[in-house]
Amino acid sequence: MHPRDSLRAVGHDLAAELRANRPKDQLTASGEVQTWHRTSGRLAEGRVSDISVQWGQATAVRYVTRDTFLHRSASGFDPTVARLGAKAARTAPAGLQDTGRPPAWTEPGTALTALRELEQAARDFDPAVAQVVVDFELAEQDLCVVDHEGRVHDETRLLSYLTVRVIARKGGRVSTGFYTPGVSGPLSGIDMRAAGAEVARRAVTGLAARPAPVGRLPVVVAGGRGMVLLHEACCHPLEGDEVLRGSVYAGRMGETIASPLVTLRDDPTVPGAVGSYAYDDEGVRATPTTLIEDGVLTGWLTDQESAARLSIASSGNGRCTTALQPPQPRMTNTCLAAGTSTVDEIIASTEYGIYAEHVGGGEVIESTGEFTFRVTNGHLIENGRVTDPIEETTITGTGTQVLRDIDAIADDTAVGAAKCGKFGQWVTVGVVGPTLRVGSLLVGGTRR
Repeated sequence: MHPRDSLRAVGHDLAAELRANRPKDQLTASGEVQTWHRTSGRLAEGRVSDISVQWGQATAVRYVTRDTFLHRSASGFDPTVARLGAKAARTAPAGLQDTGRPPAWTEPGTALTALRELEQAARDFDPAVAQVVVDFELAEQDLCVVDHEGRVHDETRLLSYLTVRVIARKGGRVSTGFYTPGVSGPLSGIDMRAAGAEVARRAVTGLAARPAPVGRLPVVVAGGRGMVLLHEACCHPLEGDEVLRGSVYAGRMGETIASPLVTLRDDPTVPGAVGSYAYDDEGVRATPTTLIEDGVLTGWLTDQESAARLSIASSGNGRCTTALQPPQPRMTNTCLAAGTSTVDEIIASTEYGIYAEHVGGGEVIESTGEFTFRVTNGHLIENGRVTDPIEETTITGTGTQVLRDIDAIADDTAVGAAKCGKFGQWVTVGVVGPTLRVGSLLVGGTRR
């Protein structure tokens, strides 16, 4: 039997077990059967190293009751994990079955040709490019999810995610460029030559960097990857479990919490974006959720448990890394609606500030949205013009402040990719949106 056929068969068995073993106080339930292949590694100096090839199978079930939730998982295809409330002894797990060779497109040898094209494009950009490092993750996941009514849905999820770092050296100066392209598909969905040239441009431009200014300044954030600012600082407090824990947005549905320019959605249906899927990991069909409309709070992101506690329907945001971990309310693709200004108009109306081309990692308090992020590829804005590049700096503020202080949004929507960690589970997320300006953020600066 083909592995996909085995998966579907176990999915239907799991649905029957789910119906037969309902706790008396059950509010809702779901189950998942899953197989995965994941290849990760690093390309540096033309060679692939640190290769990790993983594959696995798992079966899981989750019951949400009035007082708690019950999650049980097992490696292999084992629908008996659903017997959480049964008195009979649980039978032995079915164990792992051979899922065959990894899909050809995820094998390091196949990926190497594409990754070397990226590396060569970066080196061809400028003689100052000294090193190109590409960390890659390629994954294929087949799954069947069972919803609380016993309906079975299956899909295949693909992921190609790159973290590219280019180091440039010239005249004793060193600069680094960063870029994180990703698609929900094979590597052929990423333009390797364009990606290599872009990250090299960032690194070479940084060789002329000046110290960054210090103080409260307007910050213009580039579209696409720059939406990490909204994802991390503004949207985590809108996840259902954070709302239940008393986040800054708890009990504020219908209130104005942002600039009237801001309409923000979470959308797992964006074609090709790394956070997209057809059903979440609890069998709820993927649909866009409007979180903020014209500045007004209109929605939260929920899995089955948080939705039940909030007495609303699940938004279809129950996500887990694999079925071995319980689903949590997680973002998919954070999408800021485009505005009516052009990027040139926003820059021209900014007398003095910084332009953040790449917003990187930092620290965020999820419940409050307080943050400090790194700006790794930035520029000065002086007299309405983007001028010199600046050395790596930080921006600090709170999500509530950012939402209120967004005073300009452009019309240049771009799609970016990032990774998001929560309680030990990492998932890829899309960040989709245009260039925006925050009227005032604390810029940390660099000093000499």
